[in-house]
Amino acid sequence: MQNELKNEDAPLITIITPTYDREELLTYAYRSFTSQSIGNLEWIVLDDSEKPSIFMTTLDDPRVRYHHLQSRLTIGDKRNMAVGMAKGEIIVQFDDDEYYAPHYVETMLNELRRGNGNVVKLSSFFVYSAIYKQFGYWNLMQKSGYHFCWSQRPISVVHFGDRNSTFADNHLGYGFSYVYTKSFWEKNKFPSLSFGEDTSFIKSAISSGFKLLLLDDDLGLCIHILHQFNTSKCFPQYMMPSAIIRKLFPNLPSDQFQ
Repeated sequence: MQNELKNEDAPLITIITPTYDREELLTYAYRSFTSQSIGNLEWIVLDDSEKPSIFMTTLDDPRVRYHHLQSRLTIGDKRNMAVGMAKGEIIVQFDDDEYYAPHYVETMLNELRRGNGNVVKLSSFFVYSAIYKQFGYWNLMQKSGYHFCWSQRPISVVHFGDRNSTFADNHLGYGFSYVYTKSFWEKNKFPSLSFGEDTSFIKSAISSGFKLLLLDDDLGLCIHILHQFNTSKCFPQYMMPSAIIRKLFPNLPSDQFQ
């Protein structure tokens, strides 16, 4: 397509990652960063852990800016600080505990350009539970019907009626897949929250007239990972066989999905 973003004409893109006490996971996040098909990237990591990350402080990569903060901040504050430091006009949010396929950034940028929007996010995505050792798929726009409940407890099945309000706004959250312009953020910053800051950010933007684009991941773009540190639940509608996941994600690192 004429308006697809190619590597040679890609603007500088800033990937931001707020983190806390995730030393091991930061190595996987860096791997996702370095594997992207678009090369004009910088990565800003803001860490308010008690001690600086050994991995990040010894990393020799001029594209990476790691900052260890002296006091704890909310996730919303860390996101705002990171975007304020960004040199790029395009902001891509990487959470420290997700897997992003090599074509993730390029695909999301092309969608933002084609749709002429201010922010784009995934409305369906693949899920992996490190507790269950199981892959799944969750369509956030499918609000009713049978869903699996994935949490710290054993898998259960729940049924949501057509009038249920549990998932009314959940397609707006899950900020691990937000991509937006810095000029958009300047008019619509994150609230000072550590839970729900992403949904509040998007809802405020929509009420101000900004355009949100939703993208279904049927291309193998990203895997949202649930682990023992997660406090939230996921409600995928489908269990995915590992063989299919491996075809959709041929570069999937085996050590991250053990």
